[in-house]
This record gives sequence, C-alpha cells and structure tokens, in this order.
Amino acid sequence: MASSTSLTESAADAADPASSVLVQYGAVGVIALLAIAAVRVLYVRLSAALDRETQRADRLEEELRKLNETVRSEYVATITTAAQAIVDANRAIEDARAAVRRS
Repeated sequence: MASSTSLTESAADAADPASSVLVQYGAVGVIALLAIAAVRVLYVRLSAALDRETQRADRLEEELRKLNETVRSEYVATITTAAQAIVDANRAIEDARAAVRRS
C-alpha cells in the first residue's frame, strides 16, 4: 500500500508544478489582457480627444481667416481714408505756414 500511496503522491506532485505554472501563466495572461484592454481604452480616448481638438483647431483657424479677411476688406479702406485725411491736414498746415512766412 505504501507504494500505491507513494505513486499517488508523486503523481500529485507532478501535477502540482504543472498546474501552478498554468495558474501563474493564467493569472499573468489575465493581467496582460486587462492591461492591453486598458491601453486600448486609453488609446481610443486619446484618439477621440485628438480628433476633437483637431476639429476645434480647424474651426478656430477658419474663424481667424474670416476675421483677417474682414479686417483687410473693411478696416484697410477706413485706414486708407484716415491716412489720406492726415496727408490733407499736413498739406493744409504747410500751406498755412507758407502763407505766414510770406506775410
């Protein structure tokens, strides 16, 4: 009977290292899968945030382009008119100075 008990014990010992290795790899495998899933979720979130920020940047760039166009079309004409008024005022001052010098 001792030999049959010893055979059973040695079979259990032989099975235990294999089962413990499989359990260890199973736990590591589960942890690895969870880590991969977490990385994937983070990547998807980051990718979505990047897409949102890219769309926001494109929208703001378009608004800036429109604003610059407005400045060029509307305000440049106003500034040109104001500059011409300054030139006319300077001429009037020079004419007044010349008139004062002649008198």
